[in-house]
Amino acid sequence: MEKQEYGSQTQLVIGKMKILIIGTLGAGKTTLARALSHEIGHPYTSIDDCRIGYSDGTIDGEETAWRYFLKVCSDPSPAILEFSGMGSYACLVRDALLSSKMPVAIIWIDVPHDLCIDRATKREIIIPAPYVWAPIDYSVPAIQSGIEIAWEEIWSAKPSFHARRMTFSRDALSSEVYTRVESYLQDITPKRYL
Repeated sequence: MEKQEYGSQTQLVIGKMKILIIGTLGAGKTTLARALSHEIGHPYTSIDDCRIGYSDGTIDGEETAWRYFLKVCSDPSPAILEFSGMGSYACLVRDALLSSKMPVAIIWIDVPHDLCIDRATKREIIIPAPYVWAPIDYSVPAIQSGIEIAWEEIWSAKPSFHARRMTFSRDALSSEVYTRVESYLQDITPKRYL
Protein backbone atom coordinates (compact mmCIF):
# COMPACT_ATOMS: atom_id res chain seq x y z
CA MET A 1 0.00 0.00 0.00
CA GLU A 2 1.19 3.50 -0.66
CA LYS A 3 2.17 5.78 2.21
CA GLN A 4 -1.33 6.90 3.03
CA GLU A 5 -3.12 6.64 6.30
CA TYR A 6 -5.05 3.49 7.02
CA GLY A 7 -7.77 3.26 9.56
CA SER A 8 -11.04 4.88 10.24
CA GLN A 9 -12.13 7.89 12.24
CA THR A 10 -13.97 5.62 14.69
CA GLN A 11 -12.67 2.65 16.64
CA LEU A 12 -12.90 -0.57 14.64
CA VAL A 13 -14.75 -3.23 16.60
CA ILE A 14 -13.91 -6.74 15.46
CA GLY A 15 -14.59 -9.83 17.47
CA LYS A 16 -12.04 -12.25 18.80
CA MET A 17 -10.90 -14.12 15.72
CA LYS A 18 -7.93 -15.13 13.63
CA ILE A 19 -7.53 -12.98 10.53
CA LEU A 20 -5.21 -14.37 7.85
CA ILE A 21 -4.16 -11.97 5.08
CA ILE A 22 -2.83 -13.69 1.95
CA GLY A 23 -1.58 -12.49 -1.43
CA THR A 24 1.44 -12.40 -3.70
CA LEU A 25 4.60 -10.33 -3.16
CA GLY A 26 3.84 -6.61 -3.06
CA ALA A 27 0.06 -7.03 -2.71
CA GLY A 28 0.03 -4.92 0.46
CA LYS A 29 -0.48 -7.74 2.97
CA THR A 30 1.97 -6.44 5.54
CA THR A 31 0.76 -2.86 5.40
CA LEU A 32 -2.86 -3.95 5.76
CA ALA A 33 -2.14 -6.49 8.50
CA ARG A 34 -0.14 -4.01 10.57
CA ALA A 35 -2.86 -1.36 10.19
CA LEU A 36 -5.54 -3.84 11.28
CA SER A 37 -3.43 -4.95 14.22
CA HIS A 38 -2.95 -1.34 15.32
CA GLU A 39 -6.64 -0.51 14.90
CA ILE A 40 -8.13 -3.69 16.39
CA GLY A 41 -5.49 -4.47 18.98
CA HIS A 42 -4.98 -8.10 17.93
CA PRO A 43 -1.29 -9.09 17.80
CA TYR A 44 0.28 -9.36 14.35
CA THR A 45 2.59 -12.14 13.12
CA SER A 46 3.90 -12.79 9.61
CA ILE A 47 6.04 -15.61 8.30
CA ASP A 48 8.61 -13.03 7.20
CA ASP A 49 8.82 -11.64 10.74
CA CYS A 50 9.27 -15.22 11.98
CA ARG A 51 12.05 -15.72 9.44
CA ILE A 52 13.76 -12.54 10.58
CA GLY A 53 13.37 -13.42 14.26
CA TYR A 54 13.99 -17.17 14.24
CA SER A 55 15.75 -18.20 11.04
CA ASP A 56 19.42 -18.10 10.18
CA GLY A 57 18.85 -18.68 6.47
CA THR A 58 19.31 -22.45 6.70
CA ILE A 59 16.75 -25.21 6.15
CA ASP A 60 16.66 -25.76 9.92
CA GLY A 61 16.13 -22.03 10.43
CA GLU A 62 13.26 -22.02 7.92
CA GLU A 63 11.61 -24.92 9.75
CA THR A 64 12.03 -23.10 13.06
CA ALA A 65 10.37 -19.98 11.63
CA TRP A 66 7.44 -22.05 10.37
CA ARG A 67 7.10 -23.88 13.71
CA TYR A 68 6.76 -20.53 15.45
CA PHE A 69 4.25 -19.23 12.87
CA LEU A 70 2.18 -22.43 13.15
CA LYS A 71 2.20 -22.15 16.94
CA VAL A 72 0.72 -18.65 16.70
CA CYS A 73 -1.87 -19.94 14.19
CA SER A 74 -2.97 -22.73 16.56
CA ASP A 75 -3.02 -20.60 19.72
CA PRO A 76 -6.61 -20.05 20.90
CA SER A 77 -6.35 -16.28 20.96
CA PRO A 78 -7.08 -13.53 18.42
CA ALA A 79 -4.36 -12.64 15.92
CA ILE A 80 -3.68 -10.97 12.60
CA LEU A 81 -1.56 -13.36 10.51
CA GLU A 82 0.10 -12.98 7.14
CA PHE A 83 1.82 -15.15 4.54
CA SER A 84 1.39 -15.75 0.81
CA GLY A 85 -1.34 -18.35 1.29
CA MET A 86 0.29 -21.03 -0.83
CA GLY A 87 3.19 -23.44 -0.76
CA SER A 88 4.15 -26.52 1.18
CA TYR A 89 3.02 -25.11 4.55
CA ALA A 90 -0.46 -23.93 3.47
CA CYS A 91 -2.24 -27.11 4.64
CA LEU A 92 -0.38 -26.99 7.95
CA VAL A 93 -1.45 -23.36 8.43
CA ARG A 94 -5.05 -24.33 7.67
CA ASP A 95 -4.92 -27.19 10.17
CA ALA A 96 -3.32 -24.99 12.84
CA LEU A 97 -6.01 -22.34 12.37
CA LEU A 98 -8.74 -24.98 12.68
CA SER A 99 -7.14 -26.38 15.85
CA SER A 100 -7.27 -22.92 17.45
CA LYS A 101 -11.07 -23.28 17.72
CA MET A 102 -11.30 -19.56 16.91
CA PRO A 103 -13.46 -18.03 14.17
CA VAL A 104 -11.18 -17.52 11.14
CA ALA A 105 -11.32 -14.94 8.35
CA ILE A 106 -9.13 -15.51 5.30
CA ILE A 107 -8.71 -12.40 3.14
CA TRP A 108 -6.94 -12.60 -0.20
CA ILE A 109 -5.65 -9.21 -1.33
CA ASP A 110 -5.53 -9.48 -5.11
CA VAL A 111 -4.02 -6.56 -7.02
CA PRO A 112 -2.54 -6.35 -10.54
CA HIS A 113 0.82 -8.04 -11.09
CA ASP A 114 2.52 -4.91 -12.43
CA LEU A 115 1.72 -3.02 -9.22
CA CYS A 116 2.97 -5.92 -7.07
CA ILE A 117 6.19 -6.10 -9.08
CA ASP A 118 6.72 -2.33 -8.70
CA ARG A 119 6.19 -2.50 -4.94
CA ALA A 120 8.27 -5.64 -4.36
CA THR A 121 11.15 -4.24 -6.43
CA LYS A 122 11.39 -1.24 -4.09
CA ARG A 123 11.74 -3.34 -0.94
CA GLU A 124 14.96 -3.03 0.97
CA ILE A 125 14.44 -5.62 3.71
CA ILE A 126 16.34 -8.91 3.49
CA ILE A 127 14.42 -11.99 4.56
CA PRO A 128 16.63 -14.95 5.56
CA ALA A 129 15.82 -18.01 3.45
CA PRO A 130 17.64 -21.27 2.67
CA TYR A 131 17.01 -20.83 -1.04
CA VAL A 132 17.69 -18.23 -3.70
CA TRP A 133 14.67 -16.07 -4.49
CA ALA A 134 13.59 -16.08 -8.15
CA PRO A 135 13.41 -12.71 -9.93
CA ILE A 136 10.42 -10.69 -8.76
CA ASP A 137 8.85 -10.45 -12.21
CA TYR A 138 8.77 -14.27 -12.24
CA SER A 139 7.86 -14.77 -8.57
CA VAL A 140 4.78 -12.50 -8.47
CA PRO A 141 2.75 -14.38 -11.13
CA ALA A 142 4.09 -17.77 -9.95
CA ILE A 143 2.94 -17.09 -6.38
CA GLN A 144 -0.39 -15.80 -7.70
CA SER A 145 -0.90 -19.09 -9.59
CA GLY A 146 -0.11 -21.02 -6.41
CA ILE A 147 -2.62 -18.95 -4.46
CA GLU A 148 -5.30 -19.64 -7.10
CA ILE A 149 -4.87 -23.38 -6.53
CA ALA A 150 -4.67 -23.08 -2.73
CA TRP A 151 -7.74 -20.83 -2.70
CA GLU A 152 -9.84 -23.53 -4.35
CA GLU A 153 -8.36 -26.51 -2.52
CA ILE A 154 -7.56 -25.14 0.93
CA TRP A 155 -8.99 -21.74 1.87
CA SER A 156 -12.43 -21.39 0.28
CA ALA A 157 -13.11 -25.14 0.52
CA LYS A 158 -13.45 -25.01 4.32
CA PRO A 159 -16.96 -23.93 5.35
CA SER A 160 -15.64 -23.13 8.83
CA PHE A 161 -13.56 -20.26 7.36
CA HIS A 162 -14.91 -16.90 6.28
CA ALA A 163 -12.95 -16.67 3.02
CA ARG A 164 -13.10 -13.62 0.77
CA ARG A 165 -11.05 -12.75 -2.29
CA MET A 166 -10.84 -8.98 -2.63
CA THR A 167 -9.71 -7.72 -6.02
CA PHE A 168 -8.48 -4.15 -6.34
CA SER A 169 -7.48 -2.03 -9.32
CA ARG A 170 -4.04 -0.56 -9.74
CA ASP A 171 -5.50 2.83 -8.75
CA ALA A 172 -7.13 1.67 -5.51
CA LEU A 173 -5.99 3.80 -2.59
CA SER A 174 -4.83 2.21 0.64
CA SER A 175 -7.82 3.73 2.37
CA GLU A 176 -10.16 1.95 -0.10
CA VAL A 177 -8.54 -1.40 0.60
CA TYR A 178 -8.72 -0.85 4.33
CA THR A 179 -12.36 0.30 4.23
CA ARG A 180 -13.46 -2.78 2.26
CA VAL A 181 -11.60 -5.14 4.57
CA GLU A 182 -12.88 -3.33 7.66
CA SER A 183 -16.48 -3.54 6.41
CA TYR A 184 -16.13 -7.23 5.63
CA LEU A 185 -14.66 -8.01 9.05
CA GLN A 186 -17.42 -6.12 10.81
CA ASP A 187 -20.03 -8.01 8.77
CA ILE A 188 -18.66 -11.44 9.70
CA THR A 189 -17.83 -10.74 13.34
CA PRO A 190 -19.82 -13.23 15.40
CA LYS A 191 -21.69 -11.18 17.98
CA ARG A 192 -20.90 -13.74 20.68
CA TYR A 193 -17.18 -12.98 20.21
CA LEU A 194 -17.41 -9.21 20.69
